[in-house]
Amino acid sequence: MKLIIISNRLPIKAFKKNGKVIFIPSEGGLATGLASLDTSIEKHWVGWPGIFTKDDKEMTEIRSHLKKFNYHPVFLSAEQIEEFYHNYSNSVIWPLCHYFYTHIKYGIASWEAYKEVNSLFAQVADMHIENGDIVWIQDYQLMLLPALIRDGNKDVSIGYFHHIPFPSYELFRILPERKEILDGLLGADLIGFHTADYMRHFMSTAERVMDTKFMLDETRYNNRIVHVDAFPMGINYEKYSAAPLKVAPQKLSSEWKMKFGERKIIISVDRLDYSKGILHRLKAFNRFLAEHPEYHEKVSLVMIVVPSRDKVGAYADLKMKINEKIGMINGKYSNLNWTPIHYFYHSFSFERLIAFYNVADIALVSPLRDGMNLVAKEYIAVKRRNLGILILSEMAGAAQELRDAIIVNPNDVDGMKDAILKALEMPADEQLKRMKRMQKIVSSQTVQKWATDYIDELLSLKKQNEKNKTKLITDVNKQIIVSEYKRSHKRLIILDYDGTLSPFYNNPEEAAPSLQLTQIIKGLLADKRNCIAISSGRDQDTLSGWFGEYPIILAAEHGAFVRDNGVWRKNLEDRSWSKEIVDIILKVTDKTPGSFLEEKKTALVWHFRNVDPWVAALREQQLFNMLGDKCAREGLHIMKGNKIIEIKPVGCDKGYVAKQLLLKEDFDFMLAIGDDTTDEDMFREMPKDSYTIKVGEMSDAARFYLKNQHEVLPLLNLFLSD
Repeated sequence: MKLIIISNRLPIKAFKKNGKVIFIPSEGGLATGLASLDTSIEKHWVGWPGIFTKDDKEMTEIRSHLKKFNYHPVFLSAEQIEEFYHNYSNSVIWPLCHYFYTHIKYGIASWEAYKEVNSLFAQVADMHIENGDIVWIQDYQLMLLPALIRDGNKDVSIGYFHHIPFPSYELFRILPERKEILDGLLGADLIGFHTADYMRHFMSTAERVMDTKFMLDETRYNNRIVHVDAFPMGINYEKYSAAPLKVAPQKLSSEWKMKFGERKIIISVDRLDYSKGILHRLKAFNRFLAEHPEYHEKVSLVMIVVPSRDKVGAYADLKMKINEKIGMINGKYSNLNWTPIHYFYHSFSFERLIAFYNVADIALVSPLRDGMNLVAKEYIAVKRRNLGILILSEMAGAAQELRDAIIVNPNDVDGMKDAILKALEMPADEQLKRMKRMQKIVSSQTVQKWATDYIDELLSLKKQNEKNKTKLITDVNKQIIVSEYKRSHKRLIILDYDGTLSPFYNNPEEAAPSLQLTQIIKGLLADKRNCIAISSGRDQDTLSGWFGEYPIILAAEHGAFVRDNGVWRKNLEDRSWSKEIVDIILKVTDKTPGSFLEEKKTALVWHFRNVDPWVAALREQQLFNMLGDKCAREGLHIMKGNKIIEIKPVGCDKGYVAKQLLLKEDFDFMLAIGDDTTDEDMFREMPKDSYTIKVGEMSDAARFYLKNQHEVLPLLNLFLSD
């Protein structure tokens, strides 16, 4: 078993210098964290090496060098990087996920390039993936990749981690390619996010767009369990905590302290991006200086902005506005002894960054939207036992963990202005207490723990899915079932109807038996060794209309009425429903477009198949809360079915029907097939050596499962073959 990490870029970057290919480490916490993952599993890495080349000799040289580290390059052209990376990943997905809808630039060519590059990554990965391997895919550039790898490698465990925010359904739904992207992501076994908010947004979106139902943090998609969870990413705490003690950062820290003297230093570190809230931060600092002249010459903002995509229009415009705003503030307030804002538009070495963190009294981290933001955690680690205050945007993923920071709304300029004042006036003992609590969190939730926790959960899911695979009916299983059927002398076959013998329809009246079904029923009835029963939630009039001409046993309303030998008998008496219960359901129905109430002789059924998934889940829980006590007082059972809620008297269900049928004969072959939670009672009453089959998903109560309803009739048809 190998662990194969796939990301847009490799941890090693190649470039040409003086006609030679040179290799240097890639920057970034992701590469550092994953490269240091402590595991006994053999690691491989697939990604772009950062160089454009069409020269076969150079490609061979790069492959040969990278192979020493188990790195495998995906070579991309400049055109592909432009369309896939800049024009789709960063001009569609990035602004969409960061809630900057107006910055989205759609283009068919960029979407086609995105698909093409994801396919190229899949092709390279497939060359190194073997059965039983673990694949871990990183971030928004490769959202189609989980499904692509799943299609080519059935026996692998696939994880995907989304390192940026995931937007709400209302925003994600505008994306024309929403289904393709969600289908790609759902090819993974484990989908990870930094926070529960992003996790919740993804599940809500998948339910609405893909019509998949989540139970807590899991769903079943294409006959697999897909698990969604939050894994807050950390930093290499020891590296940052120890760094201020090294010679170079200490020397630089001393230089900065001499330069700034007794002034308080506020530091901000960002990549040039509209999501970072840089202009809002400058407005807040400007307002602070305007309202608090007592702090003039006593505080300076050190703003480090790392160049990024500044040739793109939106970024070039942002850079110009930042320059103008800083120029305006410095022009208004600076003097010979004091510059309010020290602005650096370039990247800093690790040592220089540590020195800035070390001398800064306040870190101002105020993105408008951010997946995690590791700058906040780096600052906390560097402060060690020193004073320091973190002002942190509530829109950053890190805010979920670092509650001892001064939490601000980055859109609230006055709120940020007040936060700066609060930070400057915070007593030393409070600073130390807050910092100590945050350091305890950051030191335990490290990047190593993040990666280890993720892989451990993926391995656990791998075992779970492998176990569940044994329940899937294969061709071999079918041959065994058919052989036992043909050797047997007394057979009991119990079949659910909707979702089993017939697909679901938005209008339940359209689900009349197909010609294929009636032919199969006739064929099974032609063998006198067969006892055939249809056990359904349908009412007796409907079942009589569909199957009345056949000598089969019919169980209507989940066993409230049973027809045997052509005669219907009641197991439950007709009842009138309390006005209170009916009125509650009707009131909810009125507020839930697409739902309706079906009143049967022995049951009330609220249908919500045509309702928005989020609304359906809300109303479903509301009805359970409102009706639970009332149903208990009246001796009624309220139960969830397949997009229905059913209320009926206690004491009669499909399990009761199965138990009664088993008493009819000494059967030597028993088969029960159903798709709903109501069929679980039937499965539990069947003998252990019988063939119980859940349709559509696995079940603890059933021995086997079929992938979907379309496989049921072909399975039954095998019994009719010679």
